[in-house]
Amino acid sequence: MSAPATTRLQPGTPEHRRSYRRALTASSIGWGLDGFDHTMFPLALGAILATLGISTAAGGTVTTISLVASAVGGMAGGVLGDRFGRARTLIWVIIGFSVFTALTATAQNIEQLIVWRVLEGLFFGAEWPVGVALLSEYTAPERRGRVMAFMQSVYSIGWAASTISYFAIFSLLPQELAWRVLFLVGIVPALFVLWIRRNVTDAVHRERSRSANPFAGLGALFAPGLRRTTIVSTLFMVGGHGNYYAVVSFLPLYLSTERGLQVSGTTTYLLVQIVGGFVGYVSSGWFHDRFGRRPTQTTAYLLAVSSMVAFLLVPVPAPAVGYLLIFLVGMCVSSCAGGLGAILSEQFPTRVRSSGLGFSYNVGRGFAALGPMVIGLMAASWGLGTSVLLVGSALAGLATVMLWLMPETLGKEIV
Repeated sequence: MSAPATTRLQPGTPEHRRSYRRALTASSIGWGLDGFDHTMFPLALGAILATLGISTAAGGTVTTISLVASAVGGMAGGVLGDRFGRARTLIWVIIGFSVFTALTATAQNIEQLIVWRVLEGLFFGAEWPVGVALLSEYTAPERRGRVMAFMQSVYSIGWAASTISYFAIFSLLPQELAWRVLFLVGIVPALFVLWIRRNVTDAVHRERSRSANPFAGLGALFAPGLRRTTIVSTLFMVGGHGNYYAVVSFLPLYLSTERGLQVSGTTTYLLVQIVGGFVGYVSSGWFHDRFGRRPTQTTAYLLAVSSMVAFLLVPVPAPAVGYLLIFLVGMCVSSCAGGLGAILSEQFPTRVRSSGLGFSYNVGRGFAALGPMVIGLMAASWGLGTSVLLVGSALAGLATVMLWLMPETLGKEIV
């Protein structure tokens, strides 16, 4: 069977420029909404554990289950993005993701909590790969690192918004009610994202065949010529996600339990980390376009591990020192994530780009989700800080090895 016919918007035309701006806005704000909604769970984790009578280990397991669900959702979303188009799929994703985030507020026990977090994870997993496929196909090769890093940086803005919401709501309400209100708030910005996305179109339009196997994209990822790319990219994301989750999933709990910070102190630390994260995201894109994918990403992982060591082991005689250290953690860990969109989008051909991104990013996420569970189990014997450092460092090492098994793709044309 011949490949479906494709048409492309011609770069430089007014139509392409208008569509590019819409795609950039829609993809960035959508990922920012993911940052807003998804970071609510680690922020509210302490209150959820107390209200529902859940142990720290069980809380880590819930996080893991949700992330595994996102792997399934990411694969499905990637296939749908190749089959029905990136823009259309993103509309479906944002609706489901927002609804199930809000329904998390209704959980009365751990079983209900798992149900809502699994359903939320299914839609959350699809947002990044489909959005990256959409935007990367609009972006010129010489600017792709910066543009994709900017999209990634908006996640930190969403994270900042959820942190401020956490501070405001938990300051006004008792914690057993506050975490529920926090999740309900998550549906509000979704309406804005839906409005933004109503006029977004794909850069590459493919003729859809009703008789085509809807899962053909996944099968093609393991055909000769793409099998190695798929496996290496997936293992790269196991390490990349795992390093990030090691820090982000337990940092609020670490600050409250081992540093003894109350809501206001935890919020201040997290906001400083988020500002550092924004700097790390945006600056990493410039380095990727200037020096290449492999040297920049390797340096980012080395700096991420170093910043974690400094934050966990260096004494903090004054708040200013703690703020400096957490700023560096945010900047260095986020700089690792800033390059992911450019690196992965340049590995797969257009016909299966969304499927390839969905598989590697989200199966990587699914295996990396074991990290929070392992940290939760290790914490009783090793302490939370040491467990985070050991697991995070090992996974950063895995990502670096896989990175150097991938080709250098700086300047690559993908459409």
